[in-house]
Amino acid sequence: MCSQHGQWLRLVVRDDGVGGARCSRVGSSSSGLTGLTDRVHAVDGRFDIVSPQRGPTVVTVDLPLHA
Repeated sequence: MCSQHGQWLRLVVRDDGVGGARCSRVGSSSSGLTGLTDRVHAVDGRFDIVSPQRGPTVVTVDLPLHA
């Protein structure tokens, strides 16, 4: 789902998996959810993940809209 809220673009992705997704760093490299988080924060955005055991996982990303 994608929507605009004022000067923000909101993206919401939900799956029907088993849950338990986490952002973690392996060594000094970033990948997966951690890499996405880093990229969102690099443009002053917000990244939120809710992933309880037995799911579902919901990822919400808010990105600023710049003129």
